[in-house]
Amino acid sequence: MKKIMKPLMAGWLALSLAGCGTNTQTPAATTTPSSEPAVETDVLVIGAGGAGLAAAAGAAENGAQVLVLEAGSFTGGATRISGGHMAMLNEEMNAAMDRNDDQLDVYLTYTPEEFGEWGEALTTLQEQIHQYQASAEAGRFDSVEMMLVDHYLAGRGKDLAGVEATQDYTLVKTALDANWDIFEWLVSGGMEIKDTYYKSMAGAMHANTPVDGGAGLINALQKLAEDAGAQIVFETRATELIEEDGRITGVKATNKDGSEVLYKAKSGVILATGGFASNGELCAKVQRVGTGLCAENGSTNPATNIGDGILMAEAVGAQTRDMQFLTTVIEGYHGSSSIAQAGTVTANKQLTVNADAKRYGDETQASLTKLTNNQPKGVGFYIGDQTMIDQMNEAKEGFVEDMQDRGFMFVADTLEEAATMAGLDPQALRATVDQYNSYVEAGEDPDFGRKEFNGKVETAPFVISKLEMHYHLTFGGLVIDTDAHVLDEAGQPISGLYAAGDVTSGYEGAAHQSGDCLSVVVYYGKTAGVNAALGK
Repeated sequence: MKKIMKPLMAGWLALSLAGCGTNTQTPAATTTPSSEPAVETDVLVIGAGGAGLAAAAGAAENGAQVLVLEAGSFTGGATRISGGHMAMLNEEMNAAMDRNDDQLDVYLTYTPEEFGEWGEALTTLQEQIHQYQASAEAGRFDSVEMMLVDHYLAGRGKDLAGVEATQDYTLVKTALDANWDIFEWLVSGGMEIKDTYYKSMAGAMHANTPVDGGAGLINALQKLAEDAGAQIVFETRATELIEEDGRITGVKATNKDGSEVLYKAKSGVILATGGFASNGELCAKVQRVGTGLCAENGSTNPATNIGDGILMAEAVGAQTRDMQFLTTVIEGYHGSSSIAQAGTVTANKQLTVNADAKRYGDETQASLTKLTNNQPKGVGFYIGDQTMIDQMNEAKEGFVEDMQDRGFMFVADTLEEAATMAGLDPQALRATVDQYNSYVEAGEDPDFGRKEFNGKVETAPFVISKLEMHYHLTFGGLVIDTDAHVLDEAGQPISGLYAAGDVTSGYEGAAHQSGDCLSVVVYYGKTAGVNAALGK
């Protein structure tokens, strides 16, 4: 991996803390036709993860000849090792469930003014809830507007400079409005759904989980793509976009044996290379992480997710944003067979301390990830009680016991005993928790300005979860429109260039909400493929 990363990193200079873009010096794209023989196709897809396979299927189903270049030796990317949860408005499942009136009142406490352009969804949702609560309608309430409001609430956050992460309402709404069409398309590819909801600890209960998780989703997408005639070339990494007369017409790529091959696309090139969580140097750079501990610890992502799609697009003038927003997961997830439960602990957002048993930030803000990396010994600790234990085990049965066995959670009848087990000073932790509880009671946090609280930490047993960070998801990247065109710095489409998935930005904000992410990824993957095939 180092042989690949070093030349890519050579171009990265100082990055804006505000995340408005990356200030880079990269090799210019090839702008003159090469005399070398090229492999020609209609649509060229770079990356065979969830977005790439959806793009390949969408293009091939619309009559295009499609080639997919995959840098790794297998399909799926980060999607394959995810839980595969898809946020879908499943009316059949909702009708079979009990009413959920008690879960809806919280949505009535918000005002549209708090939500900016997302206030449109909140207003509609509140009207829907009033109608539902006034009716005798059986079944569980759900709606696209509820998905949108949950998505906004989960993704709100600022960086260390106080800059809000981008949440593009139109981009997300367009995808979620089409959620059932995407679901039926995936089922036509053989995807089977479990008859249970995936309950997110962020509050959402919209997701449908494929049998075999992310692998089940990928298998369906690959079948759709290959049945329609798309071909996949493995262990071939695109290194440079080819630009001719102001249009992207192909890529230079390196094969497994190191030889360079030109691939030309008559209709369009689609970037679906994923995020950059496996590029520790870049992650540390965009965050301004001084210790680089996450870079040393590694990533949950495939080794191929190093941000090369972003870099190639920047070389032809593509706009980027929110590069500083990313998330990490705790050590106990690293190397596991699935990252489906990533964020289970952090979604709880109770009380966080460092190795000195001191709080170091507002636990509800995305910037806490960055702050954790710079704490003494590079670790943090989540502190909770019976409520936190119940929520974690509800999200994943046996989760707490599993993490205890791995040595990353410590449970005891007293806070002091749990502190001793975790290597924290019992008296110092008791003082910090007592102070935090007083803030909860007062409803304000004079230390870090936290505004939302989940309750006091006071009911035995107590749990402490060690946070040793690994890069997990990156939320910044290329800017696209609702047709999946890559936009330049002026906000105009770059002719012949499309993108989808984690190489893009604007749909997650500052934090990840399981379910919505993959729905958006698959939608824009398919959209990119269809539009490239049809020349739109």
